[in-house]
Amino acid sequence: MCSRGGQLAGGASMYDEDGLFSDRKLITMATVIGNRYPELGYELGLSPELLFQVKMATPDNLQHQVYNMLVSWRAAQGPGANMNTLNNALKCLHRYRTHQITFIQYHNSDTEHPR
Repeated sequence: MCSRGGQLAGGASMYDEDGLFSDRKLITMATVIGNRYPELGYELGLSPELLFQVKMATPDNLQHQVYNMLVSWRAAQGPGANMNTLNNALKCLHRYRTHQITFIQYHNSDTEHPR
């Protein structure tokens, strides 16, 4: 469980000494992000070409793809690759997905819609 200031339980930090996410933290995050990682990577500023390369490097291992996407993000953004930036990107994806589902439900319902 995380506490304030980037400290994990037991006093361990989720950041390396240089202030970037540790590899250990990226591995942990890779286990929970899942198959929408390309959308997240794009939201984090990574190019579609780079995301394709990440996928092709380990096409049969989703966790490695997610981890490599996060490593690429950390390398590209440096100190900007932080929990705040990641949370904001996840919120944007959630809002987009929520609006998309609402739109699909609205247009696929059996009722008349006001125009």
